[in-house]
Amino acid sequence: MNWLNITKIKTAISMTLALLACFNVEIAWANSQGHNDSSPSTILIKVEKSTADTPEKWVVTYTLTTPAKTLAFVRNPDTSRTTRWFSQDNDIEIVFDDTKHQELVRSKSGMPLSTVSFLLTPTYKHLGKDYAPFSPFSDGGNAFHSGRLFACANACTEEDNKWHLTINVPSDEHIVLNGKVVKNSVSWTDNNDGRVVYVGKQQPIITDDVVALIDPGLPESIKASLEEDIPNMMAFFSHSLNPLKGEKPMLFASYANVDDHSTQGGTLPNQIFMHWNRQDLNEQADNSSFVNQTLWFFAHEVAHLYQPGSTEGVSENEEQSWLHEGNADYFAAIAMNFLYEDANSYVESRMTRAFESCTEGLAQTTLARAYKNGHFNLYYSCGMIMHRAIDSVVQQKTLGEESLFTVWKRLQKAVNSGMPPGTATFLTLLEPYNAPELIKAINNATSDDALKAIQGIETLYHLPE
Repeated sequence: MNWLNITKIKTAISMTLALLACFNVEIAWANSQGHNDSSPSTILIKVEKSTADTPEKWVVTYTLTTPAKTLAFVRNPDTSRTTRWFSQDNDIEIVFDDTKHQELVRSKSGMPLSTVSFLLTPTYKHLGKDYAPFSPFSDGGNAFHSGRLFACANACTEEDNKWHLTINVPSDEHIVLNGKVVKNSVSWTDNNDGRVVYVGKQQPIITDDVVALIDPGLPESIKASLEEDIPNMMAFFSHSLNPLKGEKPMLFASYANVDDHSTQGGTLPNQIFMHWNRQDLNEQADNSSFVNQTLWFFAHEVAHLYQPGSTEGVSENEEQSWLHEGNADYFAAIAMNFLYEDANSYVESRMTRAFESCTEGLAQTTLARAYKNGHFNLYYSCGMIMHRAIDSVVQQKTLGEESLFTVWKRLQKAVNSGMPPGTATFLTLLEPYNAPELIKAINNATSDDALKAIQGIETLYHLPE
């Protein structure tokens, strides 16, 4: 497959493409509403980037309006802050509390905390099921995840969902925040999962529909794909589901040519971001297998944008991640089959591998426990098989009049009208199709009984035969 030889969008979505300008990447961004909130915060977070003494130095400072014994971080996917954040005060340290499974800032001497500062490591770090703290660009720019900085005095509660941040940057660089380009310094109030913020010299591509920062160091074929394939995928999902609404969206595509083989993507409200952390990208860019993997990668992340609101708007908890991850993978399969004539064999091989991976994984842990046991990949593989079965049964029951897209449009409507996200709501949407075997198999597949789970997936794989 040639990156530049993009298959024409079929007649069914040609009008949609005409309405979507390049990079019509769109999400309803609830987080942006917090930007204008002026409510007080107990912690002020200041980020400073300087290049005076070193090529790049990032420091974060926490100022507590009321001194506290410890500082607790909201997001704790691993213990990497203990090795990547360096205290600017010998009396201050970051430790990992095994009981709370949380990283904490404390004073070695027991003194209460009022102001603490840390030198950050502004390189890419893979975090299991979380967003990378930094995504470096090859020209010296960097994008960071604000949610990585969220912290609370002593302990975090459900009520802690508002943080005041300020960032200062060198005079020859700028900040891209909420689609706006700002010089020198900017302050904002953040919440929920946070957002990605860019700092550097690269001017974003700003159109009526999108703000895009695409790494100039990426191979030309990948840059061309970002400019062509993603809009095509957006058009496909906009036609198949519901067009997205909200503020001007953002696309980040960063690249670090380092001795690694990592690729990571993600979405936050109104943002889609991708990072390549590998030294062989130029060589791989012309490899057909890599091309298909990258297109799948794009399609999966774009599919997430069309799920109801956010991950929390789909799945009630981690053990239900088969809903959003499995759905995004199956939607990626549908999109690739629709958009690229020569991708069918690749998609079929992915489906076969997903079934094999799912059944092998379920022999070790169930979906109910997979996230605890380090087998999060099962939510992708098993979830894709489950959504494939739902699509097949719905189409069979309605003689092709409805499909999985119909079910997900109803899920969007249900969640928007106040129904709780999660498996219970999703399964109620399948009841009108009178498919008890399908629902029983899904319940078995998601049960905590390994034998039942495997039998459920095997049944789903062969439905509606």
